[in-house]
Parts: sequence; C-alpha cells; structure tokens
Amino acid sequence: EDSNVTVATLSDNLSTLSDKLQGLVEQVGTEFGTVEEELTTLRDEVTRKNSAVSIVSAEEGLREANCSKVCAGTTGRDTTAWERLSANGIYITVDMSACGFVAVPTVTTAMEGQHHHWETTGSSEVYRTTATSFRIYIRNTYGRSTTTNADNWNWNIEWVAVGYIC
Repeated sequence: EDSNVTVATLSDNLSTLSDKLQGLVEQVGTEFGTVEEELTTLRDEVTRKNSAVSIVSAEEGLREANCSKVCAGTTGRDTTAWERLSANGIYITVDMSACGFVAVPTVTTAMEGQHHHWETTGSSEVYRTTATSFRIYIRNTYGRSTTTNADNWNWNIEWVAVGYIC
C-alpha cells in the first residue's frame, strides 16, 4: 500500500508541477511577445531618429526613412556640356545616376558662373526629372544665352537631390 500511496502522491505532484510549468510557459510567452513588440517599437524609433534626412512628401510616395539620401553635384565650370535650344536659349541634361535613386527625387538647382548669369531665367526650373537625370533650360532676353558665352563665362548648374535609394 505504501508504494501505491507513493505512486499516487508522486503522480499528483507531477500533475501539479506540470500545471505550474504550463503556467510559466504561458507567462514567459506573453512576456516574450510584449518584449518583442517593445523592441520593434524601439527599432522603429531609432531608425526614425538616426535618419539624417526626413522626407515628408515624395513624387512616388513615401518609403522607409532609412532609405533616404541626399546627393549633390555640379556640372562643372569647365565641363558643362551646354546645348543650343534657340538664339536666346540653351539647355543641359544633368546626369545624377551615380546617386543611385530608385524613384524620382526632389531636385533643387542654381546656376553658378562668372558673368551675366544674373540676367538669365530658368536655372531653378527643373524639367524631365527621373531617378537618374533632369534637364534645365536657360534663356536670356539680351541674346547672351549661347553655348559659347556659357562656356566662356563658366556657367554651370549646382544641384542637390533628395530621394530614396531603396
């Protein structure tokens, strides 16, 4: 009989321990889920704060903050390949493919030079923007916007683009 009582007692103790263990597993699972949610929230917050660039609106919709990039360049004082548009107009297609944008970025431009560029219009009007290039048209009412003058006066386009790389 003592062995029957001992087996019954051990069986009851085993059942009690099994119930307690199941309770602990459920509690740990719940706490793990909560910790996992908190980690996800914290990661998202760190990503937002670590992004040096905040894009609040974009031509093709918003993407992940850590995919944003600022890229800048110049067509160069001695290397700008101006093309003739008309007697008073020239244009340049600016290559920004090295930036690695995967969507149309926001582009801001200005014309830099040594003479007469203050008489022109068009240096901040961006046309045909894609993820890899954009175009600028320059016009001068005094008839000075020729490729020769632009080259001699070192006209070039300075630009900054903000967009997504992933």
